[in-house]
Amino acid sequence: MKRAGLLVTALLATPLAHAAPGVAIYGGGYTWDTELEGNVASGGANIDVQDDLGFNKADQNVLYLGVEHAVPLVPNVRLRYIDLSDSASNFISRSFTFNGQNFVANTRVATDFDLEMLDGTLYYSPLNNAVKVDLGLTLRRLDGELRLNSLAGKTSLSIDETLPMLHAGARAQLPVPGVYVGAELNAIAYDGNKMNDYNARVGWRSDYLLGLELGYSQMNIVLDDVNNLDTDLDVGGPYVAISLGF
Repeated sequence: MKRAGLLVTALLATPLAHAAPGVAIYGGGYTWDTELEGNVASGGANIDVQDDLGFNKADQNVLYLGVEHAVPLVPNVRLRYIDLSDSASNFISRSFTFNGQNFVANTRVATDFDLEMLDGTLYYSPLNNAVKVDLGLTLRRLDGELRLNSLAGKTSLSIDETLPMLHAGARAQLPVPGVYVGAELNAIAYDGNKMNDYNARVGWRSDYLLGLELGYSQMNIVLDDVNNLDTDLDVGGPYVAISLGF
């Protein structure tokens, strides 16, 4: 959460840069109505996060801040913080093993899933008029933990990875003042691991810095024996964002 605090501070400070010529600063945040699906494993059979662990819908949070400019050869930059933390409790109908710990059927298992991601994206805009195209590279820092707890025992595994990802985005102004549509993709695949996320959105920007955005975001996290953890998770759902532009 320290990363989120730093990003909030930066968002609040953005009006100070309003007078800088040739520089556009944008930022915002949104609540993401997500559904967590898929499975996890560690030294045993796959564990379904919904059927076995009891995860369902949850509100998650995203903050972002970016700077664009007209300096040749120097990329634009954006920071984005994503929090995908949630908790669940379920009376399991089958026994399973996770990280060497046995969890017995007909007992209750409480699970905490905490995953924070910090993205740093460097990108160029080769096309930037009524239609804007962004191409670049995202460096994503993942810091998380999965904890399982029952009367039989408890165990946990950490996620601590940094991934380079290809970045692509597009945005088009509609023939209505301030209204636009856009989409974005970040993706990487290597050695049986895969991570990608995308969103599609429609938004409106007022003449007074504030804007509103409605969209849908989806993320897929596939890890193959990373810190003794296997995952195949899908996180997705609609969101409503408040944006700022200077």
